[in-house]
Amino acid sequence: MTPEFSVSRILCENYSPLSGKGLILSGFRMLMTPLPSGKTMGDWNRRCRTKALTREISPRFTHALANYYGSGPTNLDASRTTHEEYITALKNHGLEVRTLPGLSEYPDCCFVEDAAVVVDGAVVMCNLGHPSRRGEVEGIRNALNGALEVIHMPEDAHLDGGDVLFYDDLFMIGRSTRTNDAGIEFIRGVMDERGFASVVMDVPSTTLHLSTVCSSPAPGVLVAAEGFFTPEQLAPLGGDIIWVPHEESYGANTIGFEGDRVIVSSDYPQTSAALIEHGFSLTEVDMEHIRAADGSLTCLRLFYA
Repeated sequence: MTPEFSVSRILCENYSPLSGKGLILSGFRMLMTPLPSGKTMGDWNRRCRTKALTREISPRFTHALANYYGSGPTNLDASRTTHEEYITALKNHGLEVRTLPGLSEYPDCCFVEDAAVVVDGAVVMCNLGHPSRRGEVEGIRNALNGALEVIHMPEDAHLDGGDVLFYDDLFMIGRSTRTNDAGIEFIRGVMDERGFASVVMDVPSTTLHLSTVCSSPAPGVLVAAEGFFTPEQLAPLGGDIIWVPHEESYGANTIGFEGDRVIVSSDYPQTSAALIEHGFSLTEVDMEHIRAADGSLTCLRLFYA
């Protein structure tokens, strides 16, 4: 039987001195300590979320940034319909959903995931990587203030929440065109103080965020699109990796719930088949008009307990 591994107990060659916490997953060899017999990779206890914060589609959504999956949304009404169906799917999975008004001055404002990162009762307000989006954060802070401890990043630190992914008992953090080393170092410090390990991955410039091509629908399970990361990069994380074809890379972004339930984007048949084969039951949402603005399922929500 292949042993499971604890990422919190790793010795790594070519270790990056970025902050001294966690690891850099790029060009490395790892020696990993097996977990004690019978211990599982993770459970849902640290993924506790009962609420979701969302924000309406901006009246100027057709001006949203787009560089990877399309040239920008063209149908505002259809985008709003998609967003409403998405919120219905969240509610059907037992979440209490709060929706903030859309902002005409910020076309990308519906992508609330990027504005903040929730870490165990605290929320880190992000300095978004693209200057046009930084004004989106204030409304998110006001909405979460009182429910969570609010932490602000230093001015030189840039980070998009889409570059942060929770996997088992650790966070995966992407270094991308939107997230810099100062942002990574700061968020890792917050995670370390709260008892979470972290790993850092270099996100290829051919995609926007880490979560654009990678997600974790359940503890011990990672969905990844081919062509962005290699098996050698992800294997040290342990657990099961479900690879989806490069041409269906958008489908790698999923939202998982207890009971092996997963929300997926429709029209990615090979991805859906792989998840079903793995034992998941699926709820599909047509994300065509959100995809046109480089947005995915996870981009549209912030989960918190």
